Amino acid sequence: MTKTRYTPEQWESYSAALRSMSVKTVELARAVLVEGKKPVALADETGEKKQVIYAAVQRVNAALANAGAQELIPVLVWVPAELEDQVRAIAQPYPQPQ
Repeated sequence: MTKTRYTPEQWESYSAALRSMSVKTVELARAVLVEGKKPVALADETGEKKQVIYAAVQRVNAALANAGAQELIPVLVWVPAELEDQVRAIAQPYPQPQ
């Protein structure tokens, strides 16, 4: 399993992509992908089967990849007012957090 890691801020910025998933699936995947827990240790901690945890991580990774999470990073920068339109034009084709 390829494991992408996310910061808590990145995770929150992509929460819209995970709305259709169960809370349990998202929480299990977050423990692995954000908190860095090992799936086997998480299985022992939660009582879930490790296959359930691996499947949750795969489903979440697929949803985030479809949402562009693996190619895009959030950027907060200060620019002169005259460059605002150019910066917004660059970001416009990509999904933005709501």
